[in-house]
Amino acid sequence: MEGQKTVSDRSKAAIIYIIYIVGIAGHLSDAARASMITLTPYVLIITGFLILIFSKVFNNKKFLIWFLISYLITLLLEIAGIRTGLIFGEYIYGDVLGFTIAGVPLIIGFNWIFVILGGIGIGSKISGNKISIAVIAGITAVIFDYVLEPAAVRLNYWSWLSGEIPLQNYLAWYLITFLISLMFSLFKINISFKFFIHYIIAQFIFFLILNSA
Repeated sequence: MEGQKTVSDRSKAAIIYIIYIVGIAGHLSDAARASMITLTPYVLIITGFLILIFSKVFNNKKFLIWFLISYLITLLLEIAGIRTGLIFGEYIYGDVLGFTIAGVPLIIGFNWIFVILGGIGIGSKISGNKISIAVIAGITAVIFDYVLEPAAVRLNYWSWLSGEIPLQNYLAWYLITFLISLMFSLFKINISFKFFIHYIIAQFIFFLILNSA
């Protein structure tokens, strides 16, 4: 039974990577690129829900409450960010990421949480200390965003009004991830992070390859 479970988990992880391998191939193809860009928000939603299903979190009330609070926090911070320029810097979203509220795509808060959970998962593998895990999660998120930014701008996910990515953007990514990771610890949530880690690795590879192409 244990062997069957391991194979099953590997198959689920493989699905995540296959989705992003197809995405890489599509984005690198002149014929398929436009269609792939159009499908971006739908792929993020589908992949996200698959990971939630694989991780068996829908019956975990603490997780669902934390997820909802975290989603609202990140969405509201993004709205405040584009309105004031005081959080991340001055930027605007393009029309690639789907439905928006107050100029912010609804998928943004969703993806924020998966990046944070991937960071918490990586931190949990390195340390058992709550503060250390939050620090590592914050660093992981900043590294992820550093790789994400060039591709995201080129794909018109968003654009920086100055034409350059401000340092405060990375500081905001770190602080937001750090604080939401601490909140996760305070909720004393017990889940498996393996598929969230696979998710952030798959996205990291996706953007890294697109940046190199």
